[in-house]
Amino acid sequence: MRSFIKSFLHISKLPLTSNINKKNTVNMVHHEWVGAGLTSTYHDHTVKLHNQLADYAFNGRFDKALECIEEDPDLVNSWRLRGPEDTRPASGWTTLHQAALLSTSTISHIERLISLGAWRNLTTVNTNQTAYDIAKANNRSRDILDALKPHYERRVDEEIVKNLQRGLEEVINSRVKRMIEQNRFRIPTVAVLLELQGLSLWCPIPGFYGGFHIQLKEDNSIQTESSCRVAGGSGQTHVISPDGTWKITADGLY
Repeated sequence: MRSFIKSFLHISKLPLTSNINKKNTVNMVHHEWVGAGLTSTYHDHTVKLHNQLADYAFNGRFDKALECIEEDPDLVNSWRLRGPEDTRPASGWTTLHQAALLSTSTISHIERLISLGAWRNLTTVNTNQTAYDIAKANNRSRDILDALKPHYERRVDEEIVKNLQRGLEEVINSRVKRMIEQNRFRIPTVAVLLELQGLSLWCPIPGFYGGFHIQLKEDNSIQTESSCRVAGGSGQTHVISPDGTWKITADGLY
């Protein structure tokens, strides 16, 4: 699947920074956000994989859903893609959200999804619920609730999380707003960032020929590094403060 996304979106898998070398890359824990919601963004084969998985999950066929994800782990946090003519926003329901809802899922299904990289802190778009919220509302068993509890590599005050989210959205839109709108792209959430080992995330942007490397720093600020790999000198570094304000700290890079 990665080859289809990479060739179609014209993106690289790693931030294009001058201080990243092969040795560092090998040891880096890599998490990627794929936020586009439209079928037109992707190669036909990738669309088929996304929506086949969404069908299996929606219909409670979690053994089949896991087979799809085990064959292509990049699908684990994907959701159903919509055609350009469909004006509804993406639901944002991943396989883990469906497993939290449906009684055909078992604790083994859920634990396997999490082991494959399913994000417990990711909320749905249309209902703004984590998998834990969904499971609790549907009276799932205690072992399932325990497995789905949101996970944090670092605890950050809720108000700071809201500020950082606002600032991150402003930074990304300041560079690629047209592409965000064209692809109905969901901007990464700080809640997911807090769940990830390394507290960092790579966010490729369709049509940008690049993307944003997003990192939570020790002082709870967020640093983003972004560039378009076909435009020399396009690299920028932004720092978002815990109060949500942000500034460009480096420009004209790479």
